[in-house]
Amino acid sequence: MQIVAKAPEGVRVGQEQGALARENEALARENETLAQSVALMRATLEATTDGILVTDSAGRVAEYNQRYVRMWQIPREVMEGRRHQDLLEVCSRQVADPGTFLAAIEAIEAASSPETFDRVELVDGRVFERSSTVQRIDAQHAGRVWSFRDVTERKLAEAALRDEAQFLELLNRTGSTIASQLDLRSLLQSITDATTEICGAEFGAFFYNTTDEKGDAYLLYVLSGAPWEAFAKLGHPRATPLFAPTFQGAGPIRCADVRADPRYGHWGPHHGMPPGHLPVRSYLAVSVVSRSGEVIGGLFFGHSQCGVFTERSERVLVGVAAQAAVAIDNARLYDSVKQAAEEREHLLDAERAARSEAERVSLLKDQFLATLSHELRTPLNAILGWSHILRARSREHEQFREGLTVIERNSKIQVQLIEDLLDMSRIISGKILLDVQRVEVEEVVRAAVASVSHSAEAKDIRLEMTLDAAAGAVRGDPNRLQQCFWNLLSNAIKFTPKGGHILVGLQRVNSHVEVCVVDSGQGIKPEFLPHMFERFRQADASTTRRHGGLGLGLSIVKHLVELHGGAIHAVSAGEGQGAAFTIELPIVAVHEAAPASRREHAEAYVEGSSPLEHPSLEGITVLAVDDEPDARTLLKRVLEECGARVFIAASASEGLELLRRERPDMIVSDIGMPVVDGYEFIRQVRLLKPEQGGRTPAAALTAFARPEDRTRALRAGYQSHVTKPVEPTELTAVVASLATRR
Repeated sequence: MQIVAKAPEGVRVGQEQGALARENEALARENETLAQSVALMRATLEATTDGILVTDSAGRVAEYNQRYVRMWQIPREVMEGRRHQDLLEVCSRQVADPGTFLAAIEAIEAASSPETFDRVELVDGRVFERSSTVQRIDAQHAGRVWSFRDVTERKLAEAALRDEAQFLELLNRTGSTIASQLDLRSLLQSITDATTEICGAEFGAFFYNTTDEKGDAYLLYVLSGAPWEAFAKLGHPRATPLFAPTFQGAGPIRCADVRADPRYGHWGPHHGMPPGHLPVRSYLAVSVVSRSGEVIGGLFFGHSQCGVFTERSERVLVGVAAQAAVAIDNARLYDSVKQAAEEREHLLDAERAARSEAERVSLLKDQFLATLSHELRTPLNAILGWSHILRARSREHEQFREGLTVIERNSKIQVQLIEDLLDMSRIISGKILLDVQRVEVEEVVRAAVASVSHSAEAKDIRLEMTLDAAAGAVRGDPNRLQQCFWNLLSNAIKFTPKGGHILVGLQRVNSHVEVCVVDSGQGIKPEFLPHMFERFRQADASTTRRHGGLGLGLSIVKHLVELHGGAIHAVSAGEGQGAAFTIELPIVAVHEAAPASRREHAEAYVEGSSPLEHPSLEGITVLAVDDEPDARTLLKRVLEECGARVFIAASASEGLELLRRERPDMIVSDIGMPVVDGYEFIRQVRLLKPEQGGRTPAAALTAFARPEDRTRALRAGYQSHVTKPVEPTELTAVVASLATRR
């Protein structure tokens, strides 16, 4: 059994009082802490730069700060009433759109959105950022905290930044546009449009000093922001006190109100704004001055309102005007270069046309020379051929034989004249080609001497040779070198009287081979000596001259020698003292032996000598194609005398028919024939099957004697190209050579 002792009544009361005192003390401390918190919260609310409003769930104002009151200019009695609806009525009268303002509040309250954010624009231009946050106690909606921030200055700063960015972008775009324009009128328009926009003018104009194609000065102008009709009746700016300084480069002129400027209205007849003029109050003008100091023109801007143009816009336009001046200088330079280029192109076109015409004339000349050569060589071929045949068969008739010799000799002179004309034409047109190979100069000199020996004997001229066999070889064209030596020897014989003498020497001098022809002839006048190697120059060009020729031989020799890397010079003590011609050719070390086929060169026919032995053509069948009856007859006679069996055809079609039927061993064909020429004839032959004669060897016998003619003949399908007039011996040798290839 537990026994509980009870405290006395007085003790119990004392204990209760002590506990109550402690509770009071704790409550006092809590109240003090709460008061401190409220004071801190109040201080915090007042310290913020935002306007704060706290409302409860019943729509009453629970708390606010003075910043809110000042921002919205809420009367004290309204704030003391603590009704949110009263505050909204005051605020709605200050916003730009009251309906939207109140509707947004209702939507926020109805949706109980945890957080909201929007902007409110006031009628006085201020802008507030409004945000709200819902307040909850034990998950129950207890009210909302509204925060208002005045962002007017920030918005103004942002707008200013945007405006500045747009302005800078406009300047940058203007600079790029100005720098990229090269067409002058387009450039002026771009400058005027850009500067009008930059300074905020309603209209602008650029008056530009320029000259026309004749060099006469005139004023060009472009407009922006105003139609042309607005200026059509006003003419150009005159030398008035307001306009003149701009065209004199005196600096910018800016007027807040042009009517108040003392320079305005002091020039008749209007003494003010002329009728129909654009309404100008604000005025700004800037000179455009080139780098050289020349006043190119002036930019003029106007606005119907006063005070539009600022110091800043003036400063910017001065800079843009400087850029514009550089761009205009560049455009003018571009125009000058373009004009020069066009003139140059016109000159080039004219030069090309002239060159084309020259080439056409040259082609016509070449064609004429080829035709001339053909027409001259064709009859000469018959003359030489028949004179050769008759001379060989008429030894018993000396007078007849002598006449034939004269015919043959003069025919050969005619042939040489033709060769000289063609060679000079090739020299002038740069078409001479060399068949370069190893050449033993001694052999070529001996061949040249042999070719003129009969002419020397006929004039009783003693022809001596002093040739050094060890002089050395050169690289060159043996035929062209022999032509050079032959020409010097022929001239020496021509100008040396009967009973004279000619010395031909060959020696090595250092790194050159020298060939010298010395005669005891009539010599050379000192004044003519410097002109010896000029075309068409002759010491005696009178109608009573004793010696013939065209005056081309020595000029041709000089050119050919120079093509071989050599030189030629002449010396003479004067008239009656003879002359000496020396050809120098460089010695080139040649380690490889030249092929036999390239060492061979045509030996000149020894004038007046007995005919060489003709090769036998026994058993060989030849098809001769030529449209000239005399040429066909000669071919048949020459070849048949050597034992050949000859079929003759007057045309390509007849030749093809004979080829298929008779199957000859070889073909000799002319080139220049009507309807189907020799080139097309041989191409048609090569299209035939072998059993039809498609591989029959063929030689082109033609008066077309240029190197390109030979190349064309070989490419067409001929194996050989023989030039008219041809020696019977050479012709029979070619026939024999080709017939054996079959």
